[in-house]
Amino acid sequence: MSEHASSQAPYGIDPLHCEVPRLARWRSPIAVIVFTLVLGTAMSGWLGGGPPHVTEYRAPAATAKLEYEPILRSGNWFETVLNVTPNRTVADLVVSVDEPLWRGMSIDTLAPDAESAEALDGRYTYHFGRVEAGESFRVKFDGQIQPRALRTLSGFMRVADGERSLLAIPVKVTVLP
Repeated sequence: MSEHASSQAPYGIDPLHCEVPRLARWRSPIAVIVFTLVLGTAMSGWLGGGPPHVTEYRAPAATAKLEYEPILRSGNWFETVLNVTPNRTVADLVVSVDEPLWRGMSIDTLAPDAESAEALDGRYTYHFGRVEAGESFRVKFDGQIQPRALRTLSGFMRVADGERSLLAIPVKVTVLP
């Protein structure tokens, strides 16, 4: 191969293609900054997918601990766990969820299964039966967010002994596209 042939540009590459634009040297640092910013935001949990939010609520009649993700991505699976410990024996432990809180969601699994369930007065209500004083009852809801635009869902999860309210837990979920 001759020296002249190796210094020639390949077929179809003109000298115009070899010129470096004036701002080209800034492309790489800007790309690194944008990539780092996006990756940092995602890893911080600002865009969802972070660790579950765990909050404990105390009332004279019961203690409850709620674990859920306050920021969810549309189309993703989510898990909510509620632990209830009544201070006295409960004849019928009832957990109800405000309908607006589950708008645009499908609840696929409820464990353990409720003895009965109903949807009345804007709430989904689940009856779990007798729970002894000091006994910890754990219920897990698994579901999926249905695709929609950015929105905030809020409502209450209520714990009751039949008709008598034990405590109400405020829940707020931000859904990102």
